[in-house]
Amino acid sequence: MITQTTLEGVHTFEQPDGDVTHYRRWGSETAADLVVMLHGGMSHAGWQAPLGAGLARLGHDVAFLAVDLRGSGLNALRGHIPDGDLAVRDIELLLGSLKEARPATRLHLAGWCFGAQVATVAAAGLADRDVLASLLMVCPGFFFNDRYSDVLDRSIDAALDVVEELGITVEATRPFIRVPLRPSDFTDRAEWLAAIEDDKLKLSHVTAGTIDAWEAIAVKSETEYGRIGRLPVRAVFGTRDKLVDNGRVRDFLRSHPDLQTRDLDAGHAVHFEETEALTRLVAGFVAELKR
Repeated sequence: MITQTTLEGVHTFEQPDGDVTHYRRWGSETAADLVVMLHGGMSHAGWQAPLGAGLARLGHDVAFLAVDLRGSGLNALRGHIPDGDLAVRDIELLLGSLKEARPATRLHLAGWCFGAQVATVAAAGLADRDVLASLLMVCPGFFFNDRYSDVLDRSIDAALDVVEELGITVEATRPFIRVPLRPSDFTDRAEWLAAIEDDKLKLSHVTAGTIDAWEAIAVKSETEYGRIGRLPVRAVFGTRDKLVDNGRVRDFLRSHPDLQTRDLDAGHAVHFEETEALTRLVAGFVAELKR
């Protein structure tokens, strides 16, 4: 069931196991097109507010919904994902409910960074149900550059080594592995650096279960991409991205028969640095797909 919370623009969807998925919505409830965005690993739905507000201002009959993935943002047990398949299933069920509520609405599933991998697996799971109209990706994180991949591996190994060395038993839901990301990995804009630094909802630490879930989704997304059928795919890259290996990701995505890509002069947080340009690209993609 979908309900609205006391927080303006925030709604909830109760999953079968009782977990509650929070999401934020911009635009008309009766819009012809709805873009559903999934955030990256350490962030949450609130980071997509610039894009949501931008689409609402354009008034192109496109609504925008940003979802908190399980264990993130306003959801319970922040920092903990017990199972990757469960996290993807959350999205599939939410999308199915949205489509059932308004069958005429065209749903466009989108993902930023790691969210693009979650979106890919969900899109494959819904491929035979005529739920989605397209798959949109922003700085898709299928492959990270060597620097970040190495830093992430070292951070995880260091935390696990300490636990093993000290003989500590860590509760499954306790986040203790530090996420090795700095605000400057996302942007070099002073106002956004401060906003990321002060964000109380971002994930600074995660559980071992979350690391396993992230890895499982990442691996699965590479095989599931070939199973999304003829769903149109549109991708936007930041030319100054410090995290994603743009060349490798672009080559990977080219296997799809209906792919279009665009570049914006921005870092990883394209929606912060080039909000207007990204907004117009997303609106343009949606308008093009109506033809």
